[in-house]
Amino acid sequence: MSFNVSSLPAYTDQLSTDLISAALLKSFTTEFVTIEAGKTAGTSTINLMNSTVDIKDATCGFASGQVGTNATVFSQIPLVVGSKMLKEQMCPEDLRSKWTSSQLGAGAQQETVPFAELIANNKMANIAKYVENTIWQGDGATLTGLLYQTENAQGSINSAGAYTAWTAATAISEFWLNVGSLTPELQTEDDLVMYTSYANYQALVAALINTGASVIGQFAQVSNAAGVNAPSSFVFPGTNITVFAAPGINDAARVIIAPKKYIFFGTGLLDEMDTFKFYYNEADDIMNFNAKFRLGTAVYASQVVSNK
Repeated sequence: MSFNVSSLPAYTDQLSTDLISAALLKSFTTEFVTIEAGKTAGTSTINLMNSTVDIKDATCGFASGQVGTNATVFSQIPLVVGSKMLKEQMCPEDLRSKWTSSQLGAGAQQETVPFAELIANNKMANIAKYVENTIWQGDGATLTGLLYQTENAQGSINSAGAYTAWTAATAISEFWLNVGSLTPELQTEDDLVMYTSYANYQALVAALINTGASVIGQFAQVSNAAGVNAPSSFVFPGTNITVFAAPGINDAARVIIAPKKYIFFGTGLLDEMDTFKFYYNEADDIMNFNAKFRLGTAVYASQVVSNK
């Protein structure tokens, strides 16, 4: 008696949606932005609403002096999403001359790939790394990335000031220099995140340690300072600001503060156009690997503080 699994689909065919979703959402930064799923490739718009408030002493009537400058403001920002792919062909016969032949069947016809699960997980991890870098740095073509989109020239609030390099001696004062640029409205947001490089993050952690026992209790909430298995982040003591070291920020001097709700990551995910699978091509007698996915970013720049 033996298992007969010839009628079952390949491993990655069954898990295509799960794997491509994990690849796109495994990026550390996606935990600290707003995800907009179901986006097709191209440019779509994100609709925003805000208000200006002018409170008056209560009286009857709606004359101009009683209405004041109250207004409900609708605006839009563009979200550019690009389609990406990773394709590879794998010939099982290439494995015959090495120890990997032990994972092949005895027959000449090979319609599956050994180590399919391991290969799929490796591809997923590499796609996640690409997504992380592209979120911040863009793709060098149609996608600009958050580093560009949050620059002062794009409308963000300038917190450059007298910037100096973050060290264990200067990081706390530099932190407050950037926080001081928040408008009163932004200071009350409940989802504020400071996005910065690992170098700045590590300097800030070292600076807090140097301050002594008064803040040492905060370090129970510092998540994975080595950045191996989870995002490096913590809530700065006495504030509502989560400090996050983004692996995709390749500018050691960059500091950005914004409510999470105003930084967007667009992707497909909700349809079958995003794929992640192996399949046997009988015409060419070869195994194909095909991953297709979409991503892009957008920022409500006027609600972002940036030191560049």
